Amino acid sequence: MMKKAVLVFILITAVVAFCFGSGAGELGRSDFKKLTDNIIKWKNHDIKSYSIKVVYAAGNRPDTLFELKVENKKVVSCLRDEEPMTDLSGVKQYTIDEMHDSTKKLVKKNKKNAPMLYIVKYDETYGYITSLVRIYNPKAEAAMAPSDFSYRIKVYDFVPEESAQK
Repeated sequence: MMKKAVLVFILITAVVAFCFGSGAGELGRSDFKKLTDNIIKWKNHDIKSYSIKVVYAAGNRPDTLFELKVENKKVVSCLRDEEPMTDLSGVKQYTIDEMHDSTKKLVKKNKKNAPMLYIVKYDETYGYITSLVRIYNPKAEAAMAPSDFSYRIKVYDFVPEESAQK
């Protein structure tokens, strides 16, 4: 378990170094435009029903795999680490529309001196978020709050329902 935590730390450090070195590590006005462009791309496809796999990882806890089935923009079923969930209220945050909405709020928080930074990647075809990483900002001037922690969300196996596509 300790090896995994060290590897995750090294990976996050490498991502930070790459992003700051390439100038792509902070969400700013150009990133807000990129987010907006991808939301428009997503909406233009008019996909209301799909299946998606999302991995959520935070701190030294094990990764959690969520397998969602979305119909008419609502979660109708979900497996959490291959076990069926009966309460679906907490997994709405992993739908594409909710990830877009929550990322809009994060863009406003992403400042050069903020304690946490967000790195977002998108699917080129549909515009959904394929990766959202929240990491410690090594250039932070503001102190971290108890609610500040690193996490990552990775989207796998997006399958739109054919009947939902234009």
